[in-house]
Amino acid sequence: MALLALATLAVAACGKTTSPGAPASPGAGPAAPSGHVARAGSDDAEPMDEREEEAWAQADAGEPQELMRLTDLVGCDALRDRAADPSRRPAAIRAMAYCPDFSELPWLADIGAGGRDDEAVAALAAVVDQAARPRRATDPEDADELHTGCAALLALARSPERPRVRRVLAVRALRMLAERGCVARADIPTDVDVK
Repeated sequence: MALLALATLAVAACGKTTSPGAPASPGAGPAAPSGHVARAGSDDAEPMDEREEEAWAQADAGEPQELMRLTDLVGCDALRDRAADPSRRPAAIRAMAYCPDFSELPWLADIGAGGRDDEAVAALAAVVDQAARPRRATDPEDADELHTGCAALLALARSPERPRVRRVLAVRALRMLAERGCVARADIPTDVDVK
């Protein structure tokens, strides 16, 4: 009888691939849309309160003060999470220009390389705006994102088949980011420079 109970448990366990709290195996789950990086938990974003709803509504107009206000209110992680909603993505991308660090640089560079034209240009413009700010001490945790983002921007800048406007913005951002040590100036292409 004990052997039958043990066999029943073994058969039941075979159909179970992960425990309820365990992360999914690599490659499991739906793929992210082309050109965008999936973010764990973006479907589980906290519901918005009235104050955040109002900040999003104001930020939709694209005024710098309102975009700054939105960034200050929700933070850069939440901007990226909320960007999963296509109606909020344009404001989220523009607001990322006001992030205090480069934690979202790889995501913005990915959109710049593979997103729709309007989103790509907005993402790269946000990177340029961020890079133009005076240099501050970088959190060591953000150094990896800075280097990953610069590598993606450099790949875009070196891709002659990519739209010129994207390459120009990538080069502009890289020239400003070079002082942060994430790319060597000599590696930045010059073929998009005005002759």
